[in-house]
Amino acid sequence: MIHLRFDYRETGLGCNENRHAQKVMKELGITYQHATPQTIGDQWWFWNCENIPEKLPSFITVLELDPMDCIGWGLSKKKAESIRDYKR
Repeated sequence: MIHLRFDYRETGLGCNENRHAQKVMKELGITYQHATPQTIGDQWWFWNCENIPEKLPSFITVLELDPMDCIGWGLSKKKAESIRDYKR
């Protein structure tokens, strides 16, 4: 599965995106298992995404993290295991 990062810091580089990250994902047709806000980094992390368009805005990138390494960073052990073990 693919995890995605929505980075509000990137949105300030000329694209003027100020909508809520979850609203943007919905409008793009992207579905996901779980969303984790990362307020200290002005980001949202979206886990196990599906229906990803071929071309994404520059502020949405692949999140190359193992959810098990993110316990305590917005994920509990139970939620991280749920993301890791997710099946469509």
